[in-house]
Amino acid sequence: MTGAAVGFIALAAALLAACAAILRANARDRTARRAVLSDCADLLEAAQAGVAPSGYGILRGVFRGRRAALTPIADALAFRKLPQLWLAATLLEENEARPSIEIVRRPGDADAFTGGAGLPLSVRPPSGWPQDTSVRISPGAGSLLGSLEPLLADVLKDDRLKAATISPRGVRIVWQAAQGIRGSYVLFRETRFDEARIDPAIARAALDLAAAVADHVQAHDQADLRDAA
Repeated sequence: MTGAAVGFIALAAALLAACAAILRANARDRTARRAVLSDCADLLEAAQAGVAPSGYGILRGVFRGRRAALTPIADALAFRKLPQLWLAATLLEENEARPSIEIVRRPGDADAFTGGAGLPLSVRPPSGWPQDTSVRISPGAGSLLGSLEPLLADVLKDDRLKAATISPRGVRIVWQAAQGIRGSYVLFRETRFDEARIDPAIARAALDLAAAVADHVQAHDQADLRDAA
């Protein structure tokens, strides 16, 4: 066998080994993504695990009497900073008459998980809130927005809170769960996070805030009904 043939075989073997290593790493990543909320199942009653189109595991169940969902969202679109893993805590409670509000801290062009662009009115944040907060509302939401000012004034100063959305379907809180590993992102543009699983304390904080907002919104809805009567 010639030296060239030996070199070719060695190169082919090295390529096969590299491909196998990449496949194993991808399989580990898929498994880790599916298990990202495994430690949080006890937070929800009748918790059911699923998998989002992104490959991340999700949880659905009941939290304090409301249908709930925990959904991880990886955000790697803002090249000026490290990727972020957000956790959306959603509590469902439908009221077709309820107006919509979306509150986003430090908004950027790459905020892929926000839906406020569809709301027609952009308003200044209340004076007690950080002024780098984006607030978009539907018509008729002014009273509800004003009532939320004291409830959210302190928590909006917490950098972990990214967004709060109120709609006819319920309430959603988006909370920071993890930040990307600098080396993987800077060198290879890979979105990898320090922790393989989301800390239940983080999920609980997002759910607790969602519940506090939902309770407030429910009371406001009931007051509106009494006023209408």
